[in-house]
Amino acid sequence: MEKELEYLGLTKNEVKVYLTLLKSGPSTAVDISKKGKMHRTNTYDSLTSLSDKGLVTYVLKGKVKYFQASDPRKIKVLLDEKEEAYKQILPELNSIKKIEATHEKVHIYEGVLGIKAVTDDILSEGKEVYTFGVPRDVSEKMKSFVGIYHKRRIKAKMRQYHIYNQDARERIKFLNSLPYTKAAYLPKDYDSPVTTTVYAGKVAFFIWSEPPFGILIESKRMAKSYKNYFDILWKFAKKN
Repeated sequence: MEKELEYLGLTKNEVKVYLTLLKSGPSTAVDISKKGKMHRTNTYDSLTSLSDKGLVTYVLKGKVKYFQASDPRKIKVLLDEKEEAYKQILPELNSIKKIEATHEKVHIYEGVLGIKAVTDDILSEGKEVYTFGVPRDVSEKMKSFVGIYHKRRIKAKMRQYHIYNQDARERIKFLNSLPYTKAAYLPKDYDSPVTTTVYAGKVAFFIWSEPPFGILIESKRMAKSYKNYFDILWKFAKKN
């Protein structure tokens, strides 16, 4: 019973005091402290908090307070009051959550496994993917999982558009042979040391250092901006 009362929101000391009063009837704080084997200070604190909750009342006999437990059904009333308070604040809590959801988040991933974590996120989102600034040898560096990534992407019917640096024509030819995949390249003057991928309201930047690392930004505003930039590059990119 003690655990159940704690689950309903009472502290251990409050449970001791309340059950002692139910069993003993009207009692002084000293009597409650002795019967409940509690420190007197803890007893007084619990009596005060139980009184605030409406679970304990008292009567004065001379100058002495005699405490008594309220009807146990008062606990149900207390829970109903809490539920009503919860219903009142729920809309505000939801609005706070929506505000928080609009905040931009940044994640940093290091190493090959870090890059794989980003590609796993891309697959989990299941949306179209737009990538530009891809160097020729990136597939070789990431060969441990890049093939599996494309198989899973194609199986999920996710379209991906790539803009490679100029020196990757063989890779472009291979990608264009795959379903749900288009690849092109830009002149050498547009070569970039950073690969940018846009998907599902997110932008990922991959820096191909040793070890490689990625920066993932969750921002619909940034994703829209970089998608517009991709569209401009795609118009000028050579498709064969």
